[in-house]
Amino acid sequence: MVIIVQHYAGSVKQYSAESRPLELPQRCPACQASGDLIRWGHYPRWVESLEEGCLRLSIQRLYCKACGRTHSLLPDFVHPYRHYALSWIQLVVLAYLGGLGWRRLLRAIAAGLPRSTAREWVDSFAHGGDQLLDSLQRDLLELAPLTPLPGGLPPPHLARVADTAKRRRLGRAHYVVLLAEQLYALVKQQWPRLHFAADQLLAFLLHWLQNRSRPARLLTSPGQCGA
Repeated sequence: MVIIVQHYAGSVKQYSAESRPLELPQRCPACQASGDLIRWGHYPRWVESLEEGCLRLSIQRLYCKACGRTHSLLPDFVHPYRHYALSWIQLVVLAYLGGLGWRRLLRAIAAGLPRSTAREWVDSFAHGGDQLLDSLQRDLLELAPLTPLPGGLPPPHLARVADTAKRRRLGRAHYVVLLAEQLYALVKQQWPRLHFAADQLLAFLLHWLQNRSRPARLLTSPGQCGA
């Protein structure tokens, strides 16, 4: 089953109240057949957001009449295999990689969120981002061959991480964020009416990866299942 991420402009609560909040994609992501996707039931999914609490959603399943494969249609305010809203994950990940330590971060923007959950988001982004760095560099140079790639050292608290491998991953994850911000700025220049605001950077990245025929996934960790 392929997860198809689709833009949804409303809130989590608005999505949960609609019967068919997302339009059918034009093409099957598996066989590229046009016009052969049909709705094929639903499955439940709980999503917890910072603003609206925990809500039960109905995720659309799709079936391709051409190749016989099933897919799921996921709104882009959630990340595959996560039940927290992507906006909350972005707040935590970008704040930590940007220089905010755990104590201040949890007090300022993640009150009530278990520290273990926040740490797992950052670690999973670092693990997934480690695989994105080279491809994002290539994408930037393809869009604007003469553009200077971002520079700068990671925040000091990342350099103090004791585990060498984890410190390296976090440093690369910080650089992935810089690349993503530069990519967003370039795309925004070319398409000023882009759906995504700057605070939707991770949602923008999910769509970017999907449009480049790459897995729409930014956080990866072992043992996950269920979109």
